[in-house]
Amino acid sequence: MRAVQFDQYGDADVLHVAEVPTPVVGPGEARVRVAATGVNPADPKWRQGMFQSFAPVPFPHVLGYDIAGTLDAVGEGVSGVTRGDRVVAMLNNFTKGGYADYAVLPAADLAPIPEGMDFAAAAALPCAALTGVQVIDEHIRPSAGQTILITGAVGAVGRFMTFAAVRRGVRVVAAVRARHAAEARALGAAEVVVLGEEWPGAPFDHVADTVGGPEVARLCRHVAPGGVIGTVATTPIDPAGLPSEPVFIALHNDAAELAKIAGLVAAGEITMPIARRLPLSAAAQAHRLMEAGGLGGKIILEP
Repeated sequence: MRAVQFDQYGDADVLHVAEVPTPVVGPGEARVRVAATGVNPADPKWRQGMFQSFAPVPFPHVLGYDIAGTLDAVGEGVSGVTRGDRVVAMLNNFTKGGYADYAVLPAADLAPIPEGMDFAAAAALPCAALTGVQVIDEHIRPSAGQTILITGAVGAVGRFMTFAAVRRGVRVVAAVRARHAAEARALGAAEVVVLGEEWPGAPFDHVADTVGGPEVARLCRHVAPGGVIGTVATTPIDPAGLPSEPVFIALHNDAAELAKIAGLVAAGEITMPIARRLPLSAAAQAHRLMEAGGLGGKIILEP
């Protein structure tokens, strides 16, 4: 099968297509013929070696967390799924493997793709949507009537933070660039503050951050005592002068929650924009686009 891999850390040019053995399923596993894989902001960071001090990758290495496709084979002991099923899944954060024609994973990690949803739309969801929902529902857990600041509220993760918060009856203040203000309000934000500007209103009960850095740190000074500052950004928030210590929140897999999210997207309750659909062989181009920023949606690779 084909896979996009890299043999050393570096810029996007280290990515190349290679012929590799098709993975074989073991007990409890499933093999998916990949029809679409999502490109996430962490992918170029893995490729650059940003995480090598605590999570070095084995070479050659195949990136990609998020896949959607057709169930191709199952291992011993797997039940409840059938070859030909349309499925979506998030692969292991450290082993990855989605930039390929096939991927093997625990069958328990599979979620069905709702009728009417195409593979690209499904592959855009796992990492970003699960992160956004988990930050709100499992970590910060704001109460109805409280106010939460969500930075990057129209991004792939931020829009699901916003959705989850609004669903809980929480008042959302969206911190976004000026050009995204109307979109943030359409997603359910009660108020908008432009990143880089000062917040003139009442204190926030909590902060859910996707951006990091000094602009967010300034806004975090307005958190009420005892409030949670939860971040998923790799750019740290300087804790100096803040009422709470920023806490980095890590994602975990949850196939049942992913199935619920896919159902909500299929029903039109929330959308995930797709900016580009590219062939698998254009993975290097996808990384360059991701690093340039300003896409306004997900990049999907299609083998």
